[in-house]
Amino acid sequence: MTRTFELETAKDGWYVIDEQVRRTVEESGVKDGICLLYLPHTTAGFAITSSWDPKGIEDSIRDVKAKFPVRTSYAHPYSPFASAARARAALTGGSRTLIVRDGALLLGHSQTLLLYEFDGPQLRSFTVTVLPRALWFGTAAFESRFGEMRDVTGEVAEIVRQSGVREGFCHVTVVAATAGLMLCAAGEEVQADVWEDVERLIPTRADFHHRETASDAAGHSKTFVAGTQLDLPVADGAPVLGRDQRIVYAEFDGPRPRDIRVAVYADGEEGRTEDVKTGV
Repeated sequence: MTRTFELETAKDGWYVIDEQVRRTVEESGVKDGICLLYLPHTTAGFAITSSWDPKGIEDSIRDVKAKFPVRTSYAHPYSPFASAARARAALTGGSRTLIVRDGALLLGHSQTLLLYEFDGPQLRSFTVTVLPRALWFGTAAFESRFGEMRDVTGEVAEIVRQSGVREGFCHVTVVAATAGLMLCAAGEEVQADVWEDVERLIPTRADFHHRETASDAAGHSKTFVAGTQLDLPVADGAPVLGRDQRIVYAEFDGPRPRDIRVAVYADGEEGRTEDVKTGV
């Protein structure tokens, strides 16, 4: 089932699209499956972030604009504003994959779905597709610490192995607004370098509008940059990764109890729905 929605943006900023997406999932009748969001525009993007304090969302937008400012040195000749908007949209991305479980979106308690407008006012459209698929769910739970880059490749691979799926794909997500997932080279030194670069891009500091703690406020912006989900092909019963690629969890606001959710989809099978839990 696919639905297309239109949204008139008045200016640059953020727009909550939870209602449209949840309504599509409900109307589809799918109990366990996958929800795909797609935005066919180059100067707007999607984000999954916390809705607890709107100031945190404003902080994320402010940081993105600061790192990708309007300037006249862009190679694209159209306009400095459109060029900056394209760079910002490339960072956020125009697609998202969401797990549908028991007829509802699988999101964290404070997570919300946003459309970010970087070149308004515009008439935007986005599509929501809900598909029933053979699913196996897995959870890897652990206690995190601030600044941790945790390699969870083994845990994800074990969930895929237990699913019995030989060919398909797996969706890996962290249902949190201050933690991220990324594909990173193997090795603690490399991962430490990545953390330092993320911290350099979005420093933990005291001037955020969202004032819970400095690490929490910065964590929302860091999650915005890092992302909270990965999609990987499955072949021969295992996630397909490069020789040195690892699935890495990044904690931007620990210590906290966290978990990674994994959904495994089998190509061309009706299959069953099962839950697998593992501790890290």
